[in-house]
Amino acid sequence: MSNNNRHRFNNRKKKPYLDESYVPPFDAAILGQGLEYLKISETVTEKLTGAGITTVFEVVRREERDFYRIPTFDKRNLGELKNALNNRRLRLKPPQERAEKAPKPVNQEAESKSGDNRDNNRREARGRDGKAKETPQAQRADNRRDNSGGRDQSAKDERAQARGARNERQDNAKRDRDQQSRKEAPRRAILNPDGISEKRTKEEREKLRPKRPKTEHPSDIYIKINRNNKWGFATRDGKEVIKPEYDDVFSFKEEMCCVEREDAFGFIDRAGEVVIPLVYECAASFSEGYACVFKGGVCGYIDKQGNTVIPFEFDAGTAVTDGECRVKKAGKWGELHIDNPSEIRWIN
Repeated sequence: MSNNNRHRFNNRKKKPYLDESYVPPFDAAILGQGLEYLKISETVTEKLTGAGITTVFEVVRREERDFYRIPTFDKRNLGELKNALNNRRLRLKPPQERAEKAPKPVNQEAESKSGDNRDNNRREARGRDGKAKETPQAQRADNRRDNSGGRDQSAKDERAQARGARNERQDNAKRDRDQQSRKEAPRRAILNPDGISEKRTKEEREKLRPKRPKTEHPSDIYIKINRNNKWGFATRDGKEVIKPEYDDVFSFKEEMCCVEREDAFGFIDRAGEVVIPLVYECAASFSEGYACVFKGGVCGYIDKQGNTVIPFEFDAGTAVTDGECRVKKAGKWGELHIDNPSEIRWIN
């Protein structure tokens, strides 16, 4: 490239793009502040400073698209800058339509001469064989067009791939929603066969469920006392009635109390007398005249005289309520009625 052409090219690149006549409608003292006044990140500050933008005035005199001329300045950086301006009640220059260049008047005489010169140049450029010779300038122009075309095609391919990936994600999300809807449809049909909402269905079921009367547990006349890590009982006014001699004591139920001493369980009455010897591995309080006790690793039920009512053959058992209890055997739970212990309705 000749020196003259290089000079013209440099001048063309440095052509100003800012509107020098635009005056931002803000206080001059604010416009003269540095970038630190906006409280933007160090990254954005470095990009602006590298482009020669060091004051608030240099920022607000530009439109949004002017900032994309700054190398590596992206949409995220612009968003941060706009937020910082909003916080200071500032804004960028409003976008304006670029005035289209009016066509220059045609000088017919000059155009005619120019046309004749172009014809002469074309004739000179052709060789003896009549074919046009390719000048170095034309070759460079062709190369630039080829490179530009390749870049354009590459950009198009990337955009097409991005659209394809986005469409695939949307299709997958829609397919997942459809599958979830199909899974929930049978459940809605089962819970709401008559079209009533699930919440209303639960409320109606709760109303129809029989209510068990609330059991009142009045305070016992005895309270537990501890002395030297041993347990006993006293009246509520502090008078000792059962000497603290047990490792643990339960509360009195049906005038009987389950006690533990040296890993053995039994029962005493309110006078502190041992009614049922401490011979069981574990025991629960009496309920409706029966207590679940363990011996030999299995449990059964006894009455208040210590007689075995339900044989020791179960892995676990619950308190008796309304004449029945739950027992567990071989991994299954069943309903057992005290009056007919041989008939057990196994639940699972």
